[in-house]
Amino acid sequence: MSSIEIVSGPWGTASMPAEAQRGRALAAWDAFRDLAVRVDPDAPSRLPGWDGRAVISHLASWPDAPLLARLLAEARGRRAPNAAPMAQDEVNARLVDTHRNATHEELLAALDDGRARLAAAFEATAADPDLGLARTGSQVGPVPLLTQLGAIAYELAVHALDLAPCGADDPPPALLDAGVLALADITGALAARHHVRARTGLAVPGGGWGFAAPGTDGTGWEVFPLPPGRPTLPAVEARTAATLLDASAGRRPVPTLLARRDLKPHNLPGLLALAPLLDQVPGLPGGPALRLTATTLSGITRLTTHLPTLPRPRP
Repeated sequence: MSSIEIVSGPWGTASMPAEAQRGRALAAWDAFRDLAVRVDPDAPSRLPGWDGRAVISHLASWPDAPLLARLLAEARGRRAPNAAPMAQDEVNARLVDTHRNATHEELLAALDDGRARLAAAFEATAADPDLGLARTGSQVGPVPLLTQLGAIAYELAVHALDLAPCGADDPPPALLDAGVLALADITGALAARHHVRARTGLAVPGGGWGFAAPGTDGTGWEVFPLPPGRPTLPAVEARTAATLLDASAGRRPVPTLLARRDLKPHNLPGLLALAPLLDQVPGLPGGPALRLTATTLSGITRLTTHLPTLPRPRP
């Protein structure tokens, strides 16, 4: 087994009540599945070169790529969690190509299989709590299995927004909230792993989520809900949760969002505590969670001091 910097908890969302973790994750999956029912799989999504079928197929579970199989193997000690991370873009491209002719019914069935596998993974961690905290490999290094299960909500939320041109309705607030929480959680995990002391918020209307690294006992990291209103800690405040998720995933240009005040930084010196993380994830693709750190949080001083103010869009 590999070594990891974090040797004790708290473990962010993985330390939350088990039923709350399970309920949030499955509700996010169900919300995405409901949106997928109304999607035209042949219509272009907002991802260049990807139609609705491609977006859905790479999130689903297929016989050639069963959801969570690799993570469960790592959690059970059958694969080293510090092995080289998957080339996620290559994996996605293969899945999309393999299932490019899948029918709408087959796509929905593959989503149902993914949901069943996610539920089974939570049941396994409930039966064996140590399994939930076992290390699994991610783009930011080994993290608990439960952290990875919760992080799926980030991809579901971002890709739900990607499906809007395919006829999908607006994602429900609970799905977007789960995505913001996953973003805060995985960023807190990275900060804790690299001994970066930070207390940062991702603020959206109605609240949002924050993370603290290390936790109150000097180890791990914590996540916590933010109260409504102006953040009182170093934070990025977004006009909507969708705006925050789009910025983190590179779907919308951060400089423009800042200039239009759709994103607003609070307490710039505090945000700069995250700057050392940039060297730890060079070139990280828009997978679960860290480009927000690179583009919106740590580099925000340089952006805000050189941007003109643009007119706000009309409602």
